[in-house]
Amino acid sequence: MTEPREPHLDPRDEQEWEEARRAAHRLVDRVLDQHRGLRDGACWTPVPEPVKDALRAPAPRQGLGLERALELAEALVEPYSSGNRHPRFWGWVKGAGTIPGLLGQWLATGLNANAFGGDQGAVFLELQVLEWFRAGMGFPAGSSGLLVDGGSMANILGLAVARHRATGGRCKTEGPEACLGLRIYGSEAPHNSIQKGAELLGLGTRGVRLVATDGRGRLDLAALERALEEDLRSGLRPFCVVGSACTVGTGAIDPLLAMRELADRYGLWLHVDGAIGALGRFSERLRPRFAGMERADSLAFDLHKWGQVPYDAGCLLVRDGELHREAFQVGAKYLGTLEGGFTPHGCHMFHAYTPLLSRSDRALKIWLTIQALGLERWAAIFEKNADQAAWLGERVAADPDLELLAPTDLNILCFRFRGGLADGPLLDRINERILVQLQETGFCVMSPFRLQDRFCLRVAIANHRTERADLEALARRVVDAGKRLA
Repeated sequence: MTEPREPHLDPRDEQEWEEARRAAHRLVDRVLDQHRGLRDGACWTPVPEPVKDALRAPAPRQGLGLERALELAEALVEPYSSGNRHPRFWGWVKGAGTIPGLLGQWLATGLNANAFGGDQGAVFLELQVLEWFRAGMGFPAGSSGLLVDGGSMANILGLAVARHRATGGRCKTEGPEACLGLRIYGSEAPHNSIQKGAELLGLGTRGVRLVATDGRGRLDLAALERALEEDLRSGLRPFCVVGSACTVGTGAIDPLLAMRELADRYGLWLHVDGAIGALGRFSERLRPRFAGMERADSLAFDLHKWGQVPYDAGCLLVRDGELHREAFQVGAKYLGTLEGGFTPHGCHMFHAYTPLLSRSDRALKIWLTIQALGLERWAAIFEKNADQAAWLGERVAADPDLELLAPTDLNILCFRFRGGLADGPLLDRINERILVQLQETGFCVMSPFRLQDRFCLRVAIANHRTERADLEALARRVVDAGKRLA
């Protein structure tokens, strides 16, 4: 008599295996067809109320089967994505993804590796990708790195290493008492992860001091030095300065080389938030704009923004690899190494460089993107988008109905419809309605921003599918919509 099989979650018989094969093939074809037709569809479509209601339904007690479940996903989720794959998605800063990255993500999901460390392909692959980035960013041998879920986590971890250095490691044993008076400095245009990092690291909101920017939105060095001197006289402990390689709001690049020199004079850690722009250094033409970034103590950047890698993927590089490990290393009996086996002595353990133990394989989609496309084709997108932002700035400046609100250093532009109207709430409301109308009609997605208390149409061009004709159409539609509303 045959013993009944114990429960499992794989297909239970040949029929279910064939159903899985059909569903997988259908999904691959469907997703590839979507990518070929992206330009023909709406950039974004709001989720209808009946769909929201359907997505509030309780979980089924009995499974629907893979094909039926996939049909539901295609009906309820697929048509209502954020739209960032579309050529005219310029909101926030979101990459558009690529086919090689998509396939890499699928393969990594199928392998289902936990890249915490040990003798496995995912670990060696991540080490190779990190070496590509170390060399590309100009960091020295001996630097360490880590793939994370995004620039926010990379920023927070970079600040944690800086805190470890500033306290001589006492922050790990004594906690907040060792961190009294520590201060982080940056411009008044930081990413919110800097404040979140200070809060999580026990420094509090008061642990971050923001200083003025110049006329181009870059950190004002004189203001920074005045703040440092004032805090030192007050008995506080400056330990870290944060520079931006493309600020979130206007795309400004801080004077990183001068910040490095100032940090050296005051004994500060220099962390660079390059989440948006740092990958531009892979372009020889754009590289001079990032002078000094290669001398940072830590550098955070995203791959799912300008790098076009599917979400989520970010990276942290730390100049002092040993200090990076010391900041997070915690002994645990269940994480020991052996004389051979899966975790042999001397193997790389990524968990020693992060608070996380479980880590997905983010390297495969990055590796496959770069392997398939090559660095030159990849970097050409950075140059194209920067050129497009510069061109759009010229187009806006030349149009009497439009107003350029800030210069661009890289790939972000802030402008608005002016149409001869005076500054004030009415003009703000008109531009807000323009933005919403262009979203709701499916033409494009921009994101809102306020600059000097004026509502901006913010265009972040981090999309490899964008063409100059899309930007020309944007300018025309903004003018047309503004005149109708005015």
